[in-house]
Amino acid sequence: MGGSLDGITMLSNLASGLQSSFITLALTLGSLFGVLCAGGFLIRQSWLARKSPGQSASGGAMVACLLLSGCLVGLDQLIGAGARQVGWQVSFDAISYVDQGTFGQGAVAANALLSLLRMVGVWFALAGVMLWRRSRKDGHSGLTAGDDVNKGTVRFILGVLLICNPYLLDALQKTLGMR
Repeated sequence: MGGSLDGITMLSNLASGLQSSFITLALTLGSLFGVLCAGGFLIRQSWLARKSPGQSASGGAMVACLLLSGCLVGLDQLIGAGARQVGWQVSFDAISYVDQGTFGQGAVAANALLSLLRMVGVWFALAGVMLWRRSRKDGHSGLTAGDDVNKGTVRFILGVLLICNPYLLDALQKTLGMR
């Protein structure tokens, strides 16, 4: 039995192993999607301009597509800007919010869960920006495009809140008078 792992140790190892790699994967996929989206849009517009003049997108649609592609490429900066709006700083490192000296192994488990929530937050933010990009697709009515923008904004905000969960927990404790 000396070589077996308990559940808390396995959770801590899982969180430390997955967090950095999955955050890096999400940010890399965001960059890839942004470059592919911008390149695909510009290639399609070039093809449309040659095939049937006057059918290409307006200048505003082009700027919107390039800005949203830039948001995907710079997702970490966009998350940081969203967090700075409420006075928080973004870090993608492991979380050590709960004191291990006071709570022992419970603190290890809580910190591992908070670190996994940070990882999920990055994916939520990526999904939110992808919904913003999807709202610009051809064939969307104003209602469905607005729905995509609203859902994307909610997902992005939830992602920032999950990424900055130690600050959120401090703010909740201060609001409830627990600190």
